[in-house]
Amino acid sequence: MRGAADGFRIETPRLVLRAFRPADLDALIRIGRDPRVAPMMCSLPVRWTRRQAATWVARSRFRGEPTFRLAIDGRDEGLLGVAGLGGAPASLAYFLDPAVWGRGYATEAMRGFLAAVFARFPGLDVLAADHFADNPGSGRVLGKLGFERLGPGTGRSLARLEPAPNIHYRLMRANFEALHEIP
Repeated sequence: MRGAADGFRIETPRLVLRAFRPADLDALIRIGRDPRVAPMMCSLPVRWTRRQAATWVARSRFRGEPTFRLAIDGRDEGLLGVAGLGGAPASLAYFLDPAVWGRGYATEAMRGFLAAVFARFPGLDVLAADHFADNPGSGRVLGKLGFERLGPGTGRSLARLEPAPNIHYRLMRANFEALHEIP
């Protein structure tokens, strides 16, 4: 991992989580506009413009606090998705290109991301997460990471016309540390 001045970089066996680059924008827009991705995220409209995406990326930069997003880069495949943290309480969010679903990239990326986040922010003891009820794959990933299911709720997405059922989770640092190594 690098210092705050250099950004935040995480390496896993198959992935690199890193700051966004200008060259990522086209792939980011393509993935974010996908009708299988946008409705699962709160902040992605289906008609995501280049200007909106560039602003979203600019606001995503790591500034030394637990509110940032990183590009998920396949070592041989380019940009595959996004991992992020934000809100109060701090909440995990991520998405991947549907072309790589089912390969274990989400679990690998989020395991590395969470280990680095907990290592970088020792006072951060709990994280929140949620997923829309029609996205059970995210629930399976959260379970593998040690998130505890709290119960149902309702969420909004810029890519959905109406609020939709979602499921809320919590991850205690101690639970994550019991399952995974923190560098």
